[in-house]
Amino acid sequence: MKRIAYYILFTLTLTIPISCSKGGISDADPSLTPIVTVRDKTLYKAELNEVMPLGLTGEDSIAAAKAYIDMWVNEQLIYDKAKQNLLNRDAIEELVENYRESLITNSYQEQLLKEHFSDKASESEIKNFYEKNKDRFKLENNIIKGLYLKIPVDSKQLGNFQKWYKSGTDAAIENIEKNTLQNAVGYEYFYDRWVALEEVLENMPPAVTDPKLFLQKNKNLELRDSSFVYLLNIKDYKLQGSEAPYEYIKGQLSDVYIEQRRDNYIKQVKQDLYEKAVSNNEIKFYDR
Repeated sequence: MKRIAYYILFTLTLTIPISCSKGGISDADPSLTPIVTVRDKTLYKAELNEVMPLGLTGEDSIAAAKAYIDMWVNEQLIYDKAKQNLLNRDAIEELVENYRESLITNSYQEQLLKEHFSDKASESEIKNFYEKNKDRFKLENNIIKGLYLKIPVDSKQLGNFQKWYKSGTDAAIENIEKNTLQNAVGYEYFYDRWVALEEVLENMPPAVTDPKLFLQKNKNLELRDSSFVYLLNIKDYKLQGSEAPYEYIKGQLSDVYIEQRRDNYIKQVKQDLYEKAVSNNEIKFYDR
């Protein structure tokens, strides 16, 4: 069906008016199945196939192809007109050359980086990087270690949970975990990892208006609505703006470390090229 559609399309496009004489049209390569030629540019079937949406059949396929061909023809015509009448051609050529230089330079730098660097870093490398630069990494939010519970108000074990969650002892944690399956609809243990305070509070009724003051004055938070009691025990906390713990930002440290290595390498390449050019008398500075 698709081949038939293109055949019909090809016959249709022969009727598209091109406002130029036969002498102004370049010869197309018939082996590539030309669709339409506008002066010295030809759209071939392979190029059309690349831009056609997948899954179209029948009339939809023909309509989509014809729409693209019309657009392509109009773009060539306006481009040719612009080339003939553009006043600031020199400025355009300068922009094109600047872009070309930038594209070549960036492509070469990426080639160098692929040849000399891996996109992975070892644990020891990341840890060492953190220790040397940890004053650079500040928390963007308040974080805590603790545990969170959501208990139905009619749970027979509610009173026990209200005692256990404040304790934080191994025995209390064991009791909580033994009873959560039948008595709790939400339980999260994070004594061993940092969690953003706001992420935990999103699971509770609104009550904390000043997170900093709350953390400084409270270790426990108990809230309730008509259906549930929400319990939060805070074992440790760090405030927004303080030094970020390694464990909390470990995931992003690798990206930062690798990016810095890449930047340092490119800077060194540029410095080496500069020094070599100076030693070879390939750079001349003039008095200003």
